[in-house]
Amino acid sequence: MRAGRRLLVVIYDYPPSPSTAAVRWATMTKYLAELGHSVTVVTSDSFGMPAVADPVHVVRPRSLETSWPLARPRFNPRSGWAPIALRETRRLLRQGTFDCLITSSPPESAHLVGLMLGRSRPPWVADFRDGWCFEPYTVRFRTSPQLALDRWLERKVAQAAEMTVGVTRPIAEDLERRLGARARWISNGWDPATLDADSDAASPTPPRDGLKLVYTGRLWGSWGRTPEQLFQAMRDVSAAPDGVRLRLVHAGVLKPEDRALIESTGVGELVEHVGLLDREKALALQRSADVLILLTSGHSSEATGKLYEYLAAGRPILALAEGNEAERIVRETHTGVAVPPDDVDAIAGALRAAERGELARDYAPWGIERYAYPGLAEEMMEVVEEAIAVRGSSGDPEL
Repeated sequence: MRAGRRLLVVIYDYPPSPSTAAVRWATMTKYLAELGHSVTVVTSDSFGMPAVADPVHVVRPRSLETSWPLARPRFNPRSGWAPIALRETRRLLRQGTFDCLITSSPPESAHLVGLMLGRSRPPWVADFRDGWCFEPYTVRFRTSPQLALDRWLERKVAQAAEMTVGVTRPIAEDLERRLGARARWISNGWDPATLDADSDAASPTPPRDGLKLVYTGRLWGSWGRTPEQLFQAMRDVSAAPDGVRLRLVHAGVLKPEDRALIESTGVGELVEHVGLLDREKALALQRSADVLILLTSGHSSEATGKLYEYLAAGRPILALAEGNEAERIVRETHTGVAVPPDDVDAIAGALRAAERGELARDYAPWGIERYAYPGLAEEMMEVVEEAIAVRGSSGDPEL
């Protein structure tokens, strides 16, 4: 693999945004730089400025949201960001030569930057962190013409980019099968640099003072993800004659609807809310768990960002997941058990098994390095080299 490539990355979510997208690309660019490549990132300033200096060159053009605060109630900053990102990307391309352009969605408008540049752009990799028209998180359009345009743009991007990347296998397979794109799967992952020197020294042990469950993040989510069945199962196993002593420690935002559900399901005494923690404290909390709880809705491409942190935490995972990437990864890596997210009895049975020490006994992680950096950054560079080769084989000179 050729060293010293110049990469231009266009992405809306980037630190100080705490999103999974920001974590993916902040970690990716850090390791790409360590591999000897020069990385420039074009991103939004909607999240403010980071507290520390960026480890790579980051360009944050002023958005409508920050340059005209009165626009906030009227404009979606994600949709208004694309023309600004396009202008900044063109400026950077005029000033210097880049070996590859990488755009990452959502929002899908990031890919329109690559599309609008036409053939004057460098070889292009389009990174799909979520599906576009495949299992979309939200219904963006309601009329037939809008939906048709959305599908046309999706296909145009997938076929115009020299290479595409799906963050899960189903997304990559859909890009290749339905849209005819050259696609690779490059997962989200965990960063070995976030681990303390002795964080993986202790193996999981059977709980002694009651079962400590840990969940970090939002309780509710896309595609109908809900903690309701988990709460019902917790109530049932704790109230049984041979009841399991347990508590769920939740780190994150607790919304009014969360509090209402906790009260209505009768688990108020079983849930301990510790608020929104910074990343370091959240990772430490995960490593203190007897069992890490993963909530999903069951869509095939779903593998939430916290799953990869859980893989690194060295603690058994109870995944409320069925028929999706989260279930596959947990089972494949032998890091826990997966049960249907809507099956209260199955969840209760898994909690009882955890209390008996069975999850700790059976915890035998295998192959989790597949989901770790810097290996994922090396995979991204393989895709970059493929994109450059595809451009070269089409008759255009390699940039």
